[in-house]
Amino acid sequence: MKKNITINLCGRLYQIDEDAYELLSQYIDALRNYFKKQEGGEEIADDIEERVAELFDDLKAQGIEAITIEHVQGVIHQIGQVEEIVGESANPQDAEAQSGQTASAAAGAKKSQGGKKFFRDSEHKVLAGVLAGCAQYYGGSINAWRWGYVLICAAWLLIVGIFGIGPSMAFALPFESLFGFMALPFMLMSLPFAILPLLPYFLTAIFTPETKTPEDVLQMKGKEVNPQNLAAEVQEANLSKDKKKNNISAWDIFVGVLSIGLSTFLTIGFIVALCFFVAFVAAHELMADKWWNIYKAEDIQAITLPAILSGIMMLTSIAIPLYCSIHAAVSSFGKTASWHVRQRVIWFLLWVASVVAFVGCTIWAVGSLAKTQTARWDREAALRVEESVTDALGHVFSKEEWDFFEQNGWELIKAENTDRYTYKGEWMTGDRKVRYLDACNNDAPVIYTARKKREVEPGIYRLSAAVRADNTGRFIYLNGQTIDHEKNDTTQLPTLVKAIPVFGADGGNIVEYARYGSTLQGSTIGTNGEAFVYDEVVNELVSHLSPRDRQNISKANLSKGFGWSYIYIDSIRVEKPSELFYGVTTDENITGSTATTGWFSATDFKLERLGDL
Repeated sequence: MKKNITINLCGRLYQIDEDAYELLSQYIDALRNYFKKQEGGEEIADDIEERVAELFDDLKAQGIEAITIEHVQGVIHQIGQVEEIVGESANPQDAEAQSGQTASAAAGAKKSQGGKKFFRDSEHKVLAGVLAGCAQYYGGSINAWRWGYVLICAAWLLIVGIFGIGPSMAFALPFESLFGFMALPFMLMSLPFAILPLLPYFLTAIFTPETKTPEDVLQMKGKEVNPQNLAAEVQEANLSKDKKKNNISAWDIFVGVLSIGLSTFLTIGFIVALCFFVAFVAAHELMADKWWNIYKAEDIQAITLPAILSGIMMLTSIAIPLYCSIHAAVSSFGKTASWHVRQRVIWFLLWVASVVAFVGCTIWAVGSLAKTQTARWDREAALRVEESVTDALGHVFSKEEWDFFEQNGWELIKAENTDRYTYKGEWMTGDRKVRYLDACNNDAPVIYTARKKREVEPGIYRLSAAVRADNTGRFIYLNGQTIDHEKNDTTQLPTLVKAIPVFGADGGNIVEYARYGSTLQGSTIGTNGEAFVYDEVVNELVSHLSPRDRQNISKANLSKGFGWSYIYIDSIRVEKPSELFYGVTTDENITGSTATTGWFSATDFKLERLGDL
């Protein structure tokens, strides 16, 4: 059991072991005996003693209650052994007599070899002292090195953003795909490229030694290591530390403000992530059938464990830099001591581990979801085969497609090179349950004709439809025949067609009119950049939609729309009672245009009587 005593060092009280006190007393007495004969020696000795007290304060800040002999030995190693200053003899009784001889010997033994040596500057570090060390070794202001490095990193991130590489690649992925789970992992996996300018810094921080003693500082500055320079360095270090305590530099303010901004951003991100996590847990508990585009409760069950673990790791990977940025902001304004490199490395490794765990759990969740969905799709495909319906022309319908044709009065006249006659999932309001006419083949031209029949009286009519396509050669059409019941005679009417505009799966005139309506009048370019001519009929068709539908259209597909447009055939004159056929076709016998590959969709057909002849 050791005996502890309380000492007063530079007006501050410390608990210290008795053997540690003996070593400290011997060290300080030896220093004072050496410097007392030199001009200003007492002041130098006081500075060294002040430096010892500051190092003791750091130990107390780390939670150390009593200073041991190992702590004193560490402090002596940082400041410099007495033997390094007074020569071979550290005995206080003969230090004065040998001061001239030992000082000369120490100077000869401690001369810097080979000029400057590169160190990380521990006295002026913000993170690891790499840039401060560069300033000491290569010359120039420390802040100039820091600002230059910040500008290089900012310029690199700007280049990455402009050319769409690095993290910006993640935003090319649709967030609705796989519930957006893949966007963040792809962003995290692309980070090594985005943070390329930071790699030299971290590598230098890992493999370059840090200044620990005044001798290291002198070697870093390229100065001769002798007792006079060692003493001057200790005094300069104390003055520098006092100055840092009393003054906050522009760099500290910049780091503080940047840390506050980062803390705010991360706080918002943490809250959003927490809400997302709570929403998922709540959805799981309620077994909701509709939530974040998850169609079946079994999907939620399949990803429950990996998704919850992923959520916890996501919150952790945000919380760690949030805590670190708050600490950096506080320490920049001198309200608390900055962390040692070891603490920073530990927090960094914890963050890396949480990110890796998050990515792993996310991939696990996505894989589980894909496996579950594949199994369900296989079951549904088998069920469709069992419940399939074949019409008189030999077309094989799934039950859902057959019900759609039957309930909406459609007749499939021709269908070649397509494995589907309808589709759902990209209706213009974003409602994924709405089914519509659709055909697709990227390898061969799609031949498709679907029509409705309606008997009409004489008058002026207009045919309109909501359509979209990714290639040309697709049309809405109308034809028919007049019926003379008295003469029991029919006359064929001419075929009228209107080409479906090509917008693909984005944009379209419906989303434009849903957002801006008649304010588009006079415009020549739409908000998506395509050539634009205001059409009162289209505006009227869109205005007939409910306010809720127009709002949903504006928000659909991340506010880009799904490519839907209203088109119409106007001023259709019907002279006699007639039987009209209308619908969508790619048949060149009807359209006079060659069929093409790709896909198209059509629905919401309206044959309206506008007035009398």
